[in-house]
Formats: sequence, structure tokens, C-alpha cells
Amino acid sequence: MSQTWDGTKEKAGRARERSEHFVRENPVPTILGALGIGIAIGLAIRYASTTEQKTEIEVKSPLGNLNWSILSLPFLWPLFKSAKEKYETSADVMADAMKDGVKRLKKIDVNRYAKPIRKRWKAWRR
Repeated sequence: MSQTWDGTKEKAGRARERSEHFVRENPVPTILGALGIGIAIGLAIRYASTTEQKTEIEVKSPLGNLNWSILSLPFLWPLFKSAKEKYETSADVMADAMKDGVKRLKKIDVNRYAKPIRKRWKAWRR
């Protein structure tokens, strides 16, 4: 029994490695094949069901014709308001950071950094 189990385990491991290698080497055909198999299974299930199973049961309520989406809008206003405030404060922070960065860039003395490089370049060219 142990030898049979070990042999089966080894064969399963090799099959897994081969299939993993195939999937990594050929991802597009694998995805398309899985999509095709999924569509085929879905169509088979859809057309295999009988007409008796296809009938849907509708539950009627006295408020069935009421548009419930109207009720969600007042509850969403605080969410929209807080998102707008967060966006405005983060935009202000970003604008201030950009202004500070530009000010720091204006203060940089470019000649201080460029002169040693120019000197090395001239010495190398000679």
C-alpha cells in the first residue's frame, strides 16, 4: 500500500510540475482555454435545466413600486462631503509642498556644483 501511495504521489507531483511549466510558458492559450471551458459549462447548465426550473417566483409587496434609490441619497451626502473636504485639504498640502520645492530650487547655486565638473571636463579634454 505504501509503495502504491508513493508512486501515485510522485506521478501527481510530476504532473503538477509539468502543468505549472506549461501554464507559465503559454499563459494566453491557457486563459483562452479556461474561458472556453467556462462558457461551455455555463451553456450546458443553462440549457440542461428544464422549463419547470426556469420559472421564477415573484414576491409582491405593497411597497414594490416604490423607488428605493431616493432613500440612499441623503445617507450618502456626508460621505461625499467628507471626501470633498479630504481632497481639498490634500490639494492644499500638495500645492504648498510644490511652492516650497520651487523656492528651494531657486536658491540652489548651480555654479557651485557645475564648476568642479567643468574643471574635470577641461582637464580630461587636454
